Amino acid sequence: MHTIFPHDLAIAGTGIIYHNLSVPQLIEHALRKGEGVLTDKGALSVNTGKYTGRSPDDKYIVDTPAVGEKVAWGKVNRPIEK
Repeated sequence: MHTIFPHDLAIAGTGIIYHNLSVPQLIEHALRKGEGVLTDKGALSVNTGKYTGRSPDDKYIVDTPAVGEKVAWGKVNRPIEK
């Protein structure tokens, strides 16, 4: 596990930033913090509350010749460079 501290990234805040954790490590953190439970099948189950969807204003698609003419560009589907 590679640990990065907020001051290493020149951002304000407290605590530790974990980078590129494995799936088991992510599950372990979620369970330890009480953010979810394991189901009887071993899957992590979390309750995200009433805000479970993405904001419609945060959808970006890499605009390439292969997809450029197939996307309905607008407020929701916005182009971004590679």
